[in-house]
Amino acid sequence: MKWTSEERKNKILHEVITKGEVSINDLADAFDVTTETIRKDVSQLHEKNLIAKKHGSVMMANPFFENEFSVKENDHLEEKIKIAESALKFIPENSAILLDTSTSVLQLAKLLVMRNDLTIITNSLQISQVLSNSDNQVLLTGGLYRKKSHSYVGNWALHAINELNVDISFIGCDGFSNMGPTIRSYHELEIKKAIVKHSKKNFILCDTSKLENEGLYSFVDYNDLDMIIMERKLVDDERKAFPEDLIFFYN
Repeated sequence: MKWTSEERKNKILHEVITKGEVSINDLADAFDVTTETIRKDVSQLHEKNLIAKKHGSVMMANPFFENEFSVKENDHLEEKIKIAESALKFIPENSAILLDTSTSVLQLAKLLVMRNDLTIITNSLQISQVLSNSDNQVLLTGGLYRKKSHSYVGNWALHAINELNVDISFIGCDGFSNMGPTIRSYHELEIKKAIVKHSKKNFILCDTSKLENEGLYSFVDYNDLDMIIMERKLVDDERKAFPEDLIFFYN
């Protein structure tokens, strides 16, 4: 397979995020290119302060990435990255998107660092930090800071979201009910409802470990969703729990 420079850089970033440190030689072998080609890609990523160069290898530049995986973010990480790579395909050029505070959406934000054509709105402090080195226009809602999710909630955040009209929202969930996706946090409930209301399209990003969970609060009906993106195809028994016309996508 022949990779473009942008595809290689996205994949290099992916490898470094998941493995922590990767050698130049291994990257050259993986892409079937010279080490000089990889070094050029690495230099461009280094200029954006996304990765740090070491003798013969590369690693994450910012210790922020080390901390964010310490608890919830590290669960099912490979699945979340796969979901994020699938979601990336649905983001048109020059679009306005809204990213919520879920850990699957966080992985999508990392892949968007290499884009430069988007307007990205989020109520996640972590996502705003991840995107701080990108050339996209990034807007943070502000509001009452919630430590547990590193997010902004409350009336201030709601007011900001209620002024929006975005093309696509990417939203996480904790589980599913008969009505729709669910969450456990009351603090996030009104925020997610507002996101759905002010987006032309709504995509749920969720790994299949959530299929057996049911959170206390429902924030959107299935008929108001455009797609649920997961890391694998559902088996028949799993699929029967959802409406027949609901669209699922997996890579």
